[in-house]
Amino acid sequence: MGSSSEKKSAGWSKGLTAATDARVRRMALARLGQTNWAKGLTAATDLRVARQAATRRGKRRGRYRLVHRSTACGALPVTTERERAYAYVLGMYLGDGHIARVGRSYALRVYLDVRYPRIAERCAAAMAELNPFHRVRVRRRGTANVLVVSACGQCWLDLIPQHGPGRKHTRPIVLLDWQRGIVIREPLSFLRGLIESDGCRYVRHVDGHDYGAYDFVNRSEDILTLFGWACDLLGIGHTRPNECTMSIARRKNVARLDEEFGPKS
Repeated sequence: MGSSSEKKSAGWSKGLTAATDARVRRMALARLGQTNWAKGLTAATDLRVARQAATRRGKRRGRYRLVHRSTACGALPVTTERERAYAYVLGMYLGDGHIARVGRSYALRVYLDVRYPRIAERCAAAMAELNPFHRVRVRRRGTANVLVVSACGQCWLDLIPQHGPGRKHTRPIVLLDWQRGIVIREPLSFLRGLIESDGCRYVRHVDGHDYGAYDFVNRSEDILTLFGWACDLLGIGHTRPNECTMSIARRKNVARLDEEFGPKS
């Protein structure tokens, strides 16, 4: 049998590393008892390291995976003075927003028309009121006519539990009881968030006369139902001209929304 020095020379002293020699890798694992980046093991050369890296990113084998938090969310419960901001942000998210994984955290992003900067400012203020732990950013998306309002924070997972894999119209969108309670108390803010994110006010030309109207367009049947429910809470009549659109066209209802929302800017 060879001496211990001969065994040693078969390993690190010959310039072999865990990345290039299986025996060295096994020796490293035996010494450490677990995988370790500091000993030359990487996700590219060791399966267990790759699994650890995938778990840290919140993904394993390409599947969507949420990180379950062990601590209570500091943004919940939503206090009474923040319910108006919450209803507005919830409407914004359902209209044209999403929650994305960013490193070890998450970010709520809402996409708005660059022609209406005051809507972006209002959205940013509401997000900052809900999530005072992180800075809210408003930036233009490249050369597109889009303003992105975003803020990071694990709290978005608790504040907006409707997030999930895929597009919103491909999965159920159902409000929790506490969310429904807030919308019942603040239906106008919720409706405003929906319209300002994924709706519009326009002028109809009928028999030589001009009439104002509001449209909300969305591919999710559940979100369209929530829009109609908010209108019912306010006593505002609405119609369904096609499968993706809800319309508010009666003069008194349009006048009420005009008074509440003011000109879009």
